[in-house]
Amino acid sequence: MLDDAGRIDSRLATMKRRPAGPVWVFGYGSLIWNPGFAPMESRHALLEGYRRAFCFWTMVARGTPERPGLGLALEARAGAICRGIALKIDPATEAQDLERLWGREMYSGVYRPVWVTLAPTATTHGAAETVPFTALTFVADTDHPQYCPPLSAAQKARIIAGAAGKFGPCADYLENVVTHLAEAGEPDAELEALLEKVRRIGG
Repeated sequence: MLDDAGRIDSRLATMKRRPAGPVWVFGYGSLIWNPGFAPMESRHALLEGYRRAFCFWTMVARGTPERPGLGLALEARAGAICRGIALKIDPATEAQDLERLWGREMYSGVYRPVWVTLAPTATTHGAAETVPFTALTFVADTDHPQYCPPLSAAQKARIIAGAAGKFGPCADYLENVVTHLAEAGEPDAELEALLEKVRRIGG
């Protein structure tokens, strides 16, 4: 777990590497529907070289130490593409928004905050965008104790179907991700298939 000082150090070190201009944040999971701040603008975008995956153990939020659940993160993968929503932080509230973001994403340190290059696909108003831009996102730290070894879809389904924690069942989180990705216009076929497996296990 990261304490307050660790989160502050992480945030300051990351911001030292920031590009010029407003901060964009790439949402690929719950940040899409619950970022914890009011985005100034949102934009559909894709990230190359990463995939969305349930790849770390959660023993509080959606599981317990006795029966851990799985958390969602970005995993580096050659040739992969992850589609999501880029959220622009309002410069007027940047300090507060970043503090909330770190409190939300970096409570355990299982993520690494990194700057990535996104390819825009369209704005929320449908206007075509073509210029790549830099955004902040949170990827899995493969050296963290919560990072789990590669699991098959069947193994993931059994774990997710049987786990629950402080914020409810792990299956509910997966369903939320699938539903909100579809509503945002960025459906994920792999997660949809995983959810079907979880539903069959849960009856």
